Amino acid sequence: MKKKIKELRDKLKSTANSSQKADILNELAWELRYENTKEALGLSGEALKLSQELGYNRGIAYGKLHQAVANFLLSHDENLVQDLLDASDYFESSEEEETGYAVCLNFLARVYEGYGNYEHGLSYAQKALKEAKKIGYQEGEGDILSNLGLIYSRLSDFDRALESYGKSLAIREEQKNTKAIASSLNLIARTFSLKGDYPEALEYYQKSLDLRTKEKDISGLPWSHLGIASLKEKTGDLKGAVYHYKESLKLNRSFGEKRLEVQCLLGLGRIYTEQKKKEEGLDYLQRALDLTEELKAKPLLYEVHRALGEFYEKTGDFGKALDNYKLYQKIEREVLSAESRNRLKNQQIAFATEQSKREAEIYQLKNVKLKQAYEEIEEKNREITDSIRYALRIQEAVLPQEEVFQKFMPEHFIFFRPKDIVSGDFYWMTQKDHFSVIVAADCTGHGIPGAFMSMLGISFLNAIVGEMEKPKANEILGQLRAQVIKSLHQTGKEGEAKDGMDIALCVFNNITNELEFAGAYNALYHIRNGELSEIKADRMPIAIHRNEDPPFTNHKLQIENGDTIYLFSDGYADQFGGPNRKKFMSKQFKNLLLSVQDYSLEKQKEIMAEKFDKWKGESPQIDDVILLGIRF
Repeated sequence: MKKKIKELRDKLKSTANSSQKADILNELAWELRYENTKEALGLSGEALKLSQELGYNRGIAYGKLHQAVANFLLSHDENLVQDLLDASDYFESSEEEETGYAVCLNFLARVYEGYGNYEHGLSYAQKALKEAKKIGYQEGEGDILSNLGLIYSRLSDFDRALESYGKSLAIREEQKNTKAIASSLNLIARTFSLKGDYPEALEYYQKSLDLRTKEKDISGLPWSHLGIASLKEKTGDLKGAVYHYKESLKLNRSFGEKRLEVQCLLGLGRIYTEQKKKEEGLDYLQRALDLTEELKAKPLLYEVHRALGEFYEKTGDFGKALDNYKLYQKIEREVLSAESRNRLKNQQIAFATEQSKREAEIYQLKNVKLKQAYEEIEEKNREITDSIRYALRIQEAVLPQEEVFQKFMPEHFIFFRPKDIVSGDFYWMTQKDHFSVIVAADCTGHGIPGAFMSMLGISFLNAIVGEMEKPKANEILGQLRAQVIKSLHQTGKEGEAKDGMDIALCVFNNITNELEFAGAYNALYHIRNGELSEIKADRMPIAIHRNEDPPFTNHKLQIENGDTIYLFSDGYADQFGGPNRKKFMSKQFKNLLLSVQDYSLEKQKEIMAEKFDKWKGESPQIDDVILLGIRF
């Protein structure tokens, strides 16, 4: 590499102001991206400026790409995504097969992974891998597989992560790229550590450290020390962990890799908290928080808030501890929501299907027997679809019949729109003496996984309310949460699936006209005399949340003649559409409900359905939708 860099520098000195000079500047920026990132940033800027003066589009595209790569490695946000998208547009439309396109897509994947948007990250990485394979770009293929491994490990899919890292390592070993090999060894070690296989992790970390020391890879050494520090912290060797965290920080000073710095500060903060060194612990954690907020890196941010929560809990400041634990739960929920996991799994399946289709096309040219295989697949697809449609009949059978609502709540509507054939949202109603219990719920996922949860929820509700002498809203939710946790064997361990449901539940006393409401994330809207009041739900799900969750809040409301209430999931407000393809949002949802108050409930349902369809337009429906309206 050093020889190539010297040759490029010599070539640059003898080249006139031309497109050739722009190409050399870009190539040199790429070769120096890890060796001297700040110089690479300056060279890419120079190449971009020269290319713009010459009107040289290829040079502009590579200039923007290499500028974005350097900014990413320096943890700078300046025009990062826009530069990558601009370069990507050029490469995509170019008739030449450029390695820059795969690089663009892979760095877009890395950017989104850093922001905690694993869905976009996975999509770009899979597309990048396809492009790299198409043009035989092996170095890029190794980098992309490594990035895919990182995304899979973020999703706790450690076996798939190790598979991707192993493929990446094999390519890098074949190319004898020692720096990249050391990086692969470090990432494999980290994955074994996340799996809890500490001896295997230490072996790979040591291999990475030895190789980087031998090759004098000063930009890679901080990462090896960070990995060993993290491992030693997990295994209780706090003295060793502090040494390696500080060594990593010291080696990183000349590079300024902010994500690495955050993890070192966070580790030291946790250790000093454990050792009851309050001032040092808080100082390191606060520095980690400031830096993470600057980076806008959600996966790191929720780790920092969890560490701050533990710090304040151990130092007796329970108010701040609670605030930080709430932020930790909120951000973790955003990054690793079960719904997001479902979408990502679907994306993996779609990618695998696309790969299979291409392989099938090649095979078809070689073997006419493939026609029979296609017919068998089509038959299987028909059988699967028929099974799902039969599942719909079962689900419809357990949902309350219209006659039940009509008997006890004559003025009502049910707007129910599953995303797929079967639904993870459900509605439910029963009568217990003079009490009406009404539910709108949103289960984890949609389609078949969501439908299983909804069936479970309905079954539990039937049993819970059936055994109660006097139904009470918050007690029903408490028992439902306990049943879900018990049935799904939830323990609250890190990385464990947190399947469950969000729910709005009312108990209406038909004699006193008193309404009780309890909610898990899902609120209740109450409209009286043209004014909407929101009865907020508790910010905890019907699932494992913390070791000991408080009881759900029991809200009481005296209903008057003409009052209207609405129970709903988030599917309506979260739907993308409209002229700018944005979410419908809660504010617009509330205004729409207020605007239909002069109409009958039947007409309201018609308007709500029309508005939903018009807003959605050509956009896909992103989630199940349930909306119940009841007028007293």
